[in-house]
Amino acid sequence: MHKVKDLLWVWLLPDIQRAIDRDEWIRHGGKWIIFDTKEKIEALARGLEPLIDSGEINSAKYWNKDPSAINVYSLDRDKDMVWDILKNLGAGESRVWEYDYAMDKNMLRPFDFLYSWLSKFRTILQSYGLTGTLRLIKEILKPR
Repeated sequence: MHKVKDLLWVWLLPDIQRAIDRDEWIRHGGKWIIFDTKEKIEALARGLEPLIDSGEINSAKYWNKDPSAINVYSLDRDKDMVWDILKNLGAGESRVWEYDYAMDKNMLRPFDFLYSWLSKFRTILQSYGLTGTLRLIKEILKPR
């Protein structure tokens, strides 16, 4: 397992790239998003490291500020198993399941989807403050 850091995230990736059926991922791939303090999220990430190497968990990424969030990726057929793993590692109840690409499926659960986006926005605002959030949005939208 290795870590890759960018402006917002620390990615937890397997050392050996696994084959992924892109069509299956587009229809069934998603993530558990857990919201908590940076300390608790980093502890959860450390617990996931051996599971990413073994293939039990696909991959994950966590927000590099406090408060924080972690996205733990899996197919929807495995989401209950992944939640059990996360719960056993100490994940709190501030969580939501969200599809990556299948927005039609997200829209079937509008309250979960709204909770997800409001929680993401709240986490960013609490992490960076209003001015910092606006700077961050400007940086993300800057042409590369």
